[in-house]
Formats: sequence, C-alpha cells, structure tokens
Amino acid sequence: MRVIKLGLISIVFLFLVVTAISLLLPSTINISRAININAPVDSVRANINNMAKWKSWFANYDSSQTTISEKFVGPGASITINNTTITIIDSKPDKIKTAWISGSKTLNGEFNIFKQDSGSHITVQWHFTQHVEWYPWEKFASIASDKIMSPGMEKSLDNLKQLVENR
Repeated sequence: MRVIKLGLISIVFLFLVVTAISLLLPSTINISRAININAPVDSVRANINNMAKWKSWFANYDSSQTTISEKFVGPGASITINNTTITIIDSKPDKIKTAWISGSKTLNGEFNIFKQDSGSHITVQWHFTQHVEWYPWEKFASIASDKIMSPGMEKSLDNLKQLVENR
C-alpha cells in the first residue's frame, strides 16, 4: 500500500512539474518560409489565389484524396486534401489569407507578396500562426511544428518558383 501511495504522489508531482514547465512555452507559434521569384506578381498571385492551380505546385497535393469547391478562385474558395480543408479567407494584391482546418485544429496561413525594386523580382513569404492551449501535450507538440511543416512549405515554394519562372 505504501508503494502505491508513493507511486501516485510521484505521478501527480511529475505531472505538475511538466505542466509548470509547459506554461513557460509560448501559446502562439509562428512558422514562416520565404523565397525570391523572378516572375510577375500577377502570375504568382494567380497560382496561389486559384485552388485549381494548387495541384501544380503544392507539395502535399494528392489528386486521389482532393475535392475542390465550386468556387475555386478568391475568398470563399476551398480545397480539401485528405483530412485538411484549406479556405481562402481574404485576397488582396499583396496578401492572401487562408484557414487550414484539420479536425478540430485551425491554422491561420498567409501568403505575403513583396515587390523587390522596380523589376519583376518578388519575395513570397508563407506564414502560419498556430495557437495552442495550455495543455502540456499541446505545448510540447508545438515545439515540433516547425520541423514537421517546414519541408512541405519549402518544397511547395520551390515548386511555385519553378512553375512561374519557367513560363
């Protein structure tokens, strides 16, 4: 009985320590990647703002598990790939805002387009903001978010660059 009591107290104490440490971690995670592209802004924007064109550059596109909404350009357009629904929330000349919903989790994404000098050089920045709850398992899982999402973001941006520069 004494061993069981000591075990339960140890488990509760360990949980409290882990929770206290997790409270030191931020509750908002920002993940961002950018690429320089030598192409007109309209060409880049057209490929991001049109969900039907995502199959040409989005690294996680799976044609067998994809559904595109009837409206596929601009705000309100959405695409479902596997279990994730991506919806364009707002579309301005220099910024396209998206919402990524997977189960009960929502990520806010943005594509920012910056003109460089007077030529056709632009920088495309893809940015995600993730809000996590205070739960220790969510806080610690958020540490891995950058490592999990970055390869797909970088591959997608490279694909977008190749697509618009080779036209």
